[in-house]
Amino acid sequence: IILSTLMDKAIEAADSYTGGDVIFAPQLHIGKSNEHMDFCGTLTFSAQTYYALLHDIAGCIAKHGFKKLVLFNSHGGNTDMANLLSRDLRIDFGLQVYVFDWWFTSFWAEAREKYQQSGPYGIFHACELETSLMLEARPETVRMDLAVDEDPAECFTGDKFVTVFGPVNAGWRTKDVTKSGVIGAPTYATKEKGQAFFAYAVEKLFAILQEISQINY
Repeated sequence: IILSTLMDKAIEAADSYTGGDVIFAPQLHIGKSNEHMDFCGTLTFSAQTYYALLHDIAGCIAKHGFKKLVLFNSHGGNTDMANLLSRDLRIDFGLQVYVFDWWFTSFWAEAREKYQQSGPYGIFHACELETSLMLEARPETVRMDLAVDEDPAECFTGDKFVTVFGPVNAGWRTKDVTKSGVIGAPTYATKEKGQAFFAYAVEKLFAILQEISQINY
């Protein structure tokens, strides 16, 4: 929902983008989310299925003459797969593949500095940021009366190297990190922040696409 809303807003603002033609392929609404399977309602592909699906779609795109592909990922569970796939697609099809990941990068850094009111773990999953985006995109689906703030489990926050942010990564299920499924502080979310975050994301997206349009290798 968040990603499709962002794409809609980007398309509406496309006249402000001057980096050449951009075609948005259909969004995939299911990814690799098996870390969340302890929470009812989760749908996921296996790593093998997800890889094969993306590889086949990219092969079609390359077959039709496209030279550049941007993988736009907004789910942390897909990050490693997208990076792995990008190199394979370059080798298999000659595509220039760019992984645009807004979680484990600095994408939100400027917006967080300006708008974040919660603590260091306040933006991660079902958090101040994502809940604000949902309050703007689909407010009827948000039950703020049920919102709870929850930091990651102490074993992932109290150490110097092994944390949810690295630098040493650990294989974890979501329930290893949080009891509620929340990692962050959704009680700080507002619709106004959601509007500001979306506006920031659209502007940042166009800046990224502008840079990609000028790169050839």
